[in-house]
Amino acid sequence: MEKESEMRKILSVIKREYIQIVRTKGFIIGTILGPVMMAAFIVVPVIMSTMAVDKQKTIGVVDLSQEIFLDLDRRLGQEDYRLDDGFRRYVLKKTEHLPGVSVEELKKELNKKVLNEELSAYILIPEDVLEVKDTETAAKKEKAKERDMEYVAQHTTDIQELAALNEALNSVIIEKRLRKEGLDPQKVSQYIKRVRLTPIKVTKKGEEKDTMGTFMVSYFLALILYMAIFIYGSVIMRGVIEEKSSKVVEVILSSLRPFQLMLGKILGIGAVGLTQFSIWALFGLAATQYSRTLIPAGAEFNLVSIPTYIFVYFVVFFILGYFLYATIYAAVGSMVNSEKEAQQLMMPITMFLVLPLLLLIFVIRSPDSALSVFLSMFPLFAPIIMMLRVSVLLPPFIQVGGAIVLLILAVLVMAWLAAKIFRVGILMYGKPPKFTEIIRWVRYK
Repeated sequence: MEKESEMRKILSVIKREYIQIVRTKGFIIGTILGPVMMAAFIVVPVIMSTMAVDKQKTIGVVDLSQEIFLDLDRRLGQEDYRLDDGFRRYVLKKTEHLPGVSVEELKKELNKKVLNEELSAYILIPEDVLEVKDTETAAKKEKAKERDMEYVAQHTTDIQELAALNEALNSVIIEKRLRKEGLDPQKVSQYIKRVRLTPIKVTKKGEEKDTMGTFMVSYFLALILYMAIFIYGSVIMRGVIEEKSSKVVEVILSSLRPFQLMLGKILGIGAVGLTQFSIWALFGLAATQYSRTLIPAGAEFNLVSIPTYIFVYFVVFFILGYFLYATIYAAVGSMVNSEKEAQQLMMPITMFLVLPLLLLIFVIRSPDSALSVFLSMFPLFAPIIMMLRVSVLLPPFIQVGGAIVLLILAVLVMAWLAAKIFRVGILMYGKPPKFTEIIRWVRYK
């Protein structure tokens, strides 16, 4: 009967914490907007990367070689470089380099035209652009740099435009160099035509084209885990601080023990997180099934299908990671009287959550390296790092199982320590305790 009574008390705390958060507008809006934001972060950049700014631009050309302008103008007049309405995207305006006028003086005049928006930009083509020089020595390399073409504009952040102009210029220059050597540019272009290395991910179900899909899925899963642990852990800490500062906790502890309160809070808020992620997981499964309709045709991106085991492991590592850090957050909340005081104690804890994100690229690139394996077995890093490895390249089960076992042991040890700290700290007021005082709390029987 006594155990049933204790269980009912814990369940009442769980129910209170769960309902209190789930009914808030913030939870409802966050649950709805979460998947929308995740889809936007994936789809919108891909869509925007395929879009071109439909605006005609007048570009000045200073052709010091006197051999490039006509062919460049002809090349940029082709259909590939035209706007959707058929008009030219780039209208070239040749600027002559008059005798007695230095190149620097000419550039100053053109800069004024760019600033006055008479020209969208201008290109400076050096005199010796068609010469092929040996650049083995450092001195010759410096000389070769003088032949670099310049693109001058008020803003130079349109990567797509720069790539298009660069391609057109290089095509013209290479063709002219080949003709000077008596070679047929069309035949040479066939010989040196580039081939594309298409990444194909092989699984037990077969092959699947993967162009950055696995990277994006792994990155977002790790980011979601970090945010979930940090946000819901902070919710526990804030809840403890609010109840402690308002003296409500003294009333609550008159009917249940500190450990029951701490466990109820952790389980209740954890259930909120699972509810939210279950909804998001359903969205994720649907998104992978219909990824081809979400991503526009021609976009160099393919959202790979996510195996079911990834969602299973995600739930496992979320629960274990959440419990590990939630006990720490609860202990911190019981030791302080305000969030300002908590910030000082939170710094080292937050670093253990941030470090896996700093190592994210390394782990994605080499998920089976010795360092990645070690980091994924360390309990404080395991929830994010091991989840990252699982989503990139499924490790041997002994590694995944070992990380889970170590996490469970770490959760039990941390729960024991947190319970010791919580039972004393929750009723303590005044200055935050020193480390030696916390040790004494742990030793109390």
